[in-house]
Amino acid sequence: MAADGAPSRNIQPAPSGSIAWDAAEPVKSLANVGSYVDGVATTSIQWYWTNKRWKCQLSRFIQFSAVALTAAGALVPIIAHIWKAREPSSTVDSGLWASLFVGLAAALIGLDKAFGLSSGWARYVLTATSIQKALEEFRLEWMILSAGLSQPPKPEQVTALIQRAKEFVSTIAGMVLQETKDWVSEFQSNMAQLEKDVKAQLDTLAAQVQKASQSREAASRPGSIELTVPDADRTDGFEFHATLTNESGKLGDETVTNAKSWVRLNLAPAQYSLTLTATFGGKPVAAHAVVEVKPGEIAKPTVTFSAP
Repeated sequence: MAADGAPSRNIQPAPSGSIAWDAAEPVKSLANVGSYVDGVATTSIQWYWTNKRWKCQLSRFIQFSAVALTAAGALVPIIAHIWKAREPSSTVDSGLWASLFVGLAAALIGLDKAFGLSSGWARYVLTATSIQKALEEFRLEWMILSAGLSQPPKPEQVTALIQRAKEFVSTIAGMVLQETKDWVSEFQSNMAQLEKDVKAQLDTLAAQVQKASQSREAASRPGSIELTVPDADRTDGFEFHATLTNESGKLGDETVTNAKSWVRLNLAPAQYSLTLTATFGGKPVAAHAVVEVKPGEIAKPTVTFSAP
């Protein structure tokens, strides 16, 4: 506990002055030693019981919320199905809501694991209980040894009591140290796993961004049209007129002579309307075609005039 009565974030030992030894009053000094050792253990127990509360509360909240969200994720599709049976026009996407609830539940479990809330709660309870057990054993052994003291106490009796106090304090310190080691080990493991998970997610995100960029780049690659007019040589003057349009308007208007093909390069992927006009024996004829230009590909339509 802190000096102002508020819980401390770190275990505070009993005041060092309480273990002072007075050779003139060995019995009183032994009592002080016993009180000091008892205080060390009691302080540790109180610290663990006090500081486990917030871990306990957060852990219970997270576990309850995770269970509730998981259950909600499982119930949403059923509720949506029942609702859709009553309201056929409903457009609620139950899959997205279910994924959201399950994702939130997983995030809460990850948060609990990353910060060691549930495991810390269990460690604190176990350590406090173990120290309490050791303290009760020490009190009884101290009482037995104290009951056998002669008046005044013999040096070997005093030594036995002090040795027992030393062993007990060492035991308590060992329990606290082991709990701290367990926390450090878990913390390092969780941080390493978190770093690994974050790196994996970043790598996945980078791959997705790169793939999306490549997809956009591939989708925007220009294409071409290579038109073939098999009967162009039958037109008057071996000539036809090609007009290319799309939804934005006319893109090209060209007369082709002495050739059965017409090429247009670097066209944005889209659908185009191609109109051909010519004359056969002095009479105008026309032909139409819709051409789909795909990214990076050459569309090769064939259009034949219907000669009069």
